[in-house]
Amino acid sequence: MHYFPAFFKILFDFQPAILPSSVWIDGEVLALGSVSLALLSLFGYVVHSQIDRKSVPEEPQTVSDPEVNTEVSELPVFESVSEETTIFDSKTYFEKEENTEEYHHSFYLPIHGKTLEAVRMFLESIPSGSDSWEVLLRSSSGKLEIAATRSGNLFIFPSERKEALPAEPGTMVWPLQWESASLGELRRKNEIDSVLPYLNPALDRLIEGLILGGESQDTETGWGSYSFFAQTCEREKETGEEPKILVLLEFTKSGDLAPEFRSFGRWWKERFGDSNLLSRVRKNRLAAILSPEDWIRFQESLSGLMEFLGPDKVSLNVGASVRIGRSDSEWEPKAKRALHSSKEEGPNRLVCL
Repeated sequence: MHYFPAFFKILFDFQPAILPSSVWIDGEVLALGSVSLALLSLFGYVVHSQIDRKSVPEEPQTVSDPEVNTEVSELPVFESVSEETTIFDSKTYFEKEENTEEYHHSFYLPIHGKTLEAVRMFLESIPSGSDSWEVLLRSSSGKLEIAATRSGNLFIFPSERKEALPAEPGTMVWPLQWESASLGELRRKNEIDSVLPYLNPALDRLIEGLILGGESQDTETGWGSYSFFAQTCEREKETGEEPKILVLLEFTKSGDLAPEFRSFGRWWKERFGDSNLLSRVRKNRLAAILSPEDWIRFQESLSGLMEFLGPDKVSLNVGASVRIGRSDSEWEPKAKRALHSSKEEGPNRLVCL
């Protein structure tokens, strides 16, 4: 320690100040505290002013800018949604137009039974001459197809309906309409334009006959509808004393039965003609009323029928009941019970009660 005075002589110059050290320290603390307080106040002021200045430009970033960004980001979304909605609406609109054109403004009439009878009666009511007449009816797709023609005394009923060509120049055309539904057209080809006073009443009878025929027919096959079958069954209960057999045929297939029904219709017509009419009483169920002779012929042909339809594609269950006498109230219920019993025994079974 004795070396320090030699090297740090300046310490001895401050000897008087060192003696009253307590006073010097108190003043130093006071000075430093004042300076610190001033610096803290200045720092707080600077920080506060900086915060105030930053808060002004930050408002559009934290509040306004996200709103702007939200609007910018959301607008394309809503625009895209509106575009998709417009496309969807237009597509739905056109589909509705097509369905309306097909199912609400046209009426499909198969040429069988009552419908065929109405067309034949109309053509026969027209006086013979050199005129050529065509009756065109709507197909299931709404297109016009030739149902029957008459040229002089020659009547033609095509076995297969074909789409009609546009009317030739000079052809007179009468629309066949029921309320707002289009049934088809009537066309007349003749170079001489003559007045036909008989035509309007005949057209009314034709349209009414077509409507009644359509109500009594299955639109897909042209066979009798359920209402037609019910009326026929009630009529058969009250007429005649000879035995009649009510036959119910139920087809089973994984897909559409329309091809099998067409094949079965041809098979049925070849063996029983038009005298024993078929009725479609369910989507996959047919009904017919047979005489005892036709019933025996039907049973003998069942094995050939299944080979014709294809046993690996479709199965058939048959239920039948015999009408013993007039007013047999159990005739139809017995046939239904027989059909259910046939189904319980398995595919390709026949039960008669």
